[in-house]
Amino acid sequence: MVKMAANGEKQQGHRPGVYKQKNKGHKHGKHRTKGEIERENKGRVSVTALTKKQRKEQKKMDRRNKANQLRRNKKDMVLTEKRRLGSRDGPPHLVAVVSLHAGVDAGAITKLLRGEGAGGVVHQDRCISGISDSFGLILPRFKQRFTFLSQSTADMHSLLDVAKIADSLVFVLDSTEGWDSYGDYCLSCLFAQGLPSHALVCQGVSDLAVKKRVDSRRALSKITEIRFPDARLFPLDSDQDATLLLRHLGTQRQRKLGFRSRRSHLLAQHVTFTPNSSTEGTGGGPTGLGTLCVSGYIRGRPLQVDRLVHISGHGDFQLTQIDAPADPLPLNLTTARPAKLGKGGDVDMHDGGEDETPVRVLMKADPSRRETLHAEAEVDPMDGEQTWPTESELLEAEEARKSKRVMKVPKGTSDYQATWIVDEDEGEEDGELDEESSDDDDDDMLDEAMDGDDEDINSQVFLHTWKAKVKRGDYNYTS
Repeated sequence: MVKMAANGEKQQGHRPGVYKQKNKGHKHGKHRTKGEIERENKGRVSVTALTKKQRKEQKKMDRRNKANQLRRNKKDMVLTEKRRLGSRDGPPHLVAVVSLHAGVDAGAITKLLRGEGAGGVVHQDRCISGISDSFGLILPRFKQRFTFLSQSTADMHSLLDVAKIADSLVFVLDSTEGWDSYGDYCLSCLFAQGLPSHALVCQGVSDLAVKKRVDSRRALSKITEIRFPDARLFPLDSDQDATLLLRHLGTQRQRKLGFRSRRSHLLAQHVTFTPNSSTEGTGGGPTGLGTLCVSGYIRGRPLQVDRLVHISGHGDFQLTQIDAPADPLPLNLTTARPAKLGKGGDVDMHDGGEDETPVRVLMKADPSRRETLHAEAEVDPMDGEQTWPTESELLEAEEARKSKRVMKVPKGTSDYQATWIVDEDEGEEDGELDEESSDDDDDDMLDEAMDGDDEDINSQVFLHTWKAKVKRGDYNYTS
């Protein structure tokens, strides 16, 4: 039914204005459930809410996937580094045997490790030059290779240098006392420098009675847990014990040392020195200069040919080139097979002589990019030294003193303050005349004021003083 107005026009409905009162809904203290929200929406889903939900779920999945990738990469990195040490693609596992007690013999440990019962192939000729008790050991059973050396504790600096580069340390302890006072001092120095991976070994446990072996090992473990809380004690009296020690050294976790992981380091196994001939120099006698050839396995970061190298006890030196000779301690994983004619055979892993494989030159130093040996700026001992002035400097100072301009300054002004007073009309004759005339006028005014009454005197003197202050800049005067 449509209401019509008197004139026959259609009547408009009422529309609330902006001032219409809007009452709040009744708060019944309950929240809508998910079912109520779904019934109200009737299957309709907000596009914005759906996008946010998808974005949130995607972020959560990305974070989880990223965490899994980082965990997997870190695990693969640790496994790769662990498998690389002592394998065919990496340097041999360098192990230093150190005795911490005067009553133990480190040579007996190395003798037992190089024995036939350990199951290794010993290369005595592939030892480190300068160290008598050193040898190379290949374990085909574990597919690993080791380089052992016995280091004396008499020279502390040599012990610390060996501990810097050794992958593992084997500490030989006494079966009853563990270590003596000097051994404790050596441990303190090693801990202060940074202790790499290590193993504790003791001898003489099998010589004890069966009932006293457990008590002896328990007492020795109580002594060693002060320095090594989580270390395992290995008795080394038989070939089976030697095999267990080698397995432990090859599979134990390597401790990270910051100064070693950030730099490339090398233990010199063979060192030769070739002096320069007299024709290369100035034509005189021998100069003492030459070329030092150092051979060994590079550990840590890759070695750059343009960077300086430091030799302990001798200083910094420049490199000429880096060569890649044959591996002196190859790992025989397969038997040697004759090469087939007409086909590219596999690489033979037989232990060939060093002369059979040509030496490859990896890098040569670039003179324009080579790092200089000057580590510090050259100091001039006479730089900044105070010397006696010359005759010309004395004459200049005397002339400057004679030509010094004398200025009239107010009473009480110091010499330092007088130097800051600038005469604007300096060098102009008119300005000098004006100043002289103004000074004469001031003097005349002062004389006239002295002839008058006291009040006139005070006013004239005040006026003269005030003008003088205005001239110096104490007051700003505008007429």
